Amino acid sequence: MSQGLIQGSMREAPLPDIIQLVSQGSKTGCFNVVDDSRRAKIYLKDGRIVHAVSSTTEGLDAFYEVALWLDGSYTFEEGDQNISPTITKPNASILMEMGRRMDEWRVISQKITSLDLYPISTLLPGETPSGVNPREAKLLGIVTGWYSVAELAEVTQKPVLTVAKDLYGLAMAGHITLKGVRSGKRPLIDVPASQPEPITQSVPAAAESPKHEAPQGFPLAEDSGAFPSAIASKPAVEPSAPHHPTVSVTVPAPVMDPVRMAKYTAFTQRISVTAKQVLPVEFHEMVNRLQAKATQSLLSGGGPDAVKEMALGVSRAAVDAGADAELVKSLNAQLKALFASK
Repeated sequence: MSQGLIQGSMREAPLPDIIQLVSQGSKTGCFNVVDDSRRAKIYLKDGRIVHAVSSTTEGLDAFYEVALWLDGSYTFEEGDQNISPTITKPNASILMEMGRRMDEWRVISQKITSLDLYPISTLLPGETPSGVNPREAKLLGIVTGWYSVAELAEVTQKPVLTVAKDLYGLAMAGHITLKGVRSGKRPLIDVPASQPEPITQSVPAAAESPKHEAPQGFPLAEDSGAFPSAIASKPAVEPSAPHHPTVSVTVPAPVMDPVRMAKYTAFTQRISVTAKQVLPVEFHEMVNRLQAKATQSLLSGGGPDAVKEMALGVSRAAVDAGADAELVKSLNAQLKALFASK
């Protein structure tokens, strides 16, 4: 016997919020989630999430898969379901994780607009990329245009969000481009026999920042002399608390709204464009590397400090590379004007 119906879209009312609302009423039933051709079911028993199934998997993996369906819709049909439980973690834990993944994907999907796109390296034969971590470097070796983002996650046995996050960093650095059709040759992939590594970085949510917000108070050197000591005196990041199945509400972790994250990411692009307009072409790769580093820092929760450090890094690197004093002064003036704008 089925009774009661709740329906909505992921854009208008995020699914974690609706599941939380339904669970508070101790309801039993099933969420049917749809995103284009993708389908999933999430089952509740007396308000507890007990099972999930998609077209590719079941259990927690199926539940977290839905976090990437930002344009999906859902309906909840109340009624007892004859299913075997596969999820035992408390609602608070898995709903918070689902929300975290949704926030990350909102940022990443600005560049990786679909898991069906085919990434391909833009590097020349024999060219060695700089500013990439070992995991990204390994991924660069197999992005020939043959595998889509989703297929790369499958063949490398890594969570799709981890793969998409690495591809995001590579795309922001200009090391890859994404195409809508398969191309290139199938790469040889050596996958170690190990469990997929967990996703550790996060882009949680917070209050929305003002429109066109720019990080303020950025100090820049006026010439090629000494730089301010603000970076050296920057306080260390406090170590995070050990992970537990339940979530503490008295000591919340640092959070950042995805809208603010997008604005900071766009601001790093404005810094890059401004610097390249002033600096000769031989400095442009250095600017790309610093922008990629700032993007990775933002994905790790770096906030406005990551943007400020990018601008300072560009100015400092220009001096280290031998740029004359007048060029550095012009660069600093342009960057200061950029940070002063709103």
